[in-house]
Amino acid sequence: MVAGSGPRRRFSSARPAATSTDPKAFAAAVGEAVRRARQLRGWTQAQLAERSRLSSNYVARLERGELGPSLLVANQLCEALEIEVGSLLAPPAPPARSTRRRVAT
Repeated sequence: MVAGSGPRRRFSSARPAATSTDPKAFAAAVGEAVRRARQLRGWTQAQLAERSRLSSNYVARLERGELGPSLLVANQLCEALEIEVGSLLAPPAPPARSTRRRVAT
């Protein structure tokens, strides 16, 4: 069989929806997880940057999803935040539902 003689596949020029394999979606999800963990501790971005030995600008860009962390940087952030690296990949917990009832007037 001659190389390239198999059936040809057509590729769509349409952009795929954001998935877990989409680097931008991944960076945004990790950035949001870092922001949540930081805010739970009541820290500013500058405090997280100092504790993780990163620049404040880097932490801000990471939280905005402009860039994704390397494994080394993710480890530094997680050590500072005292969380597991895997928690950066976990989906956020759903917000707590209110148990208040509406009273009809």
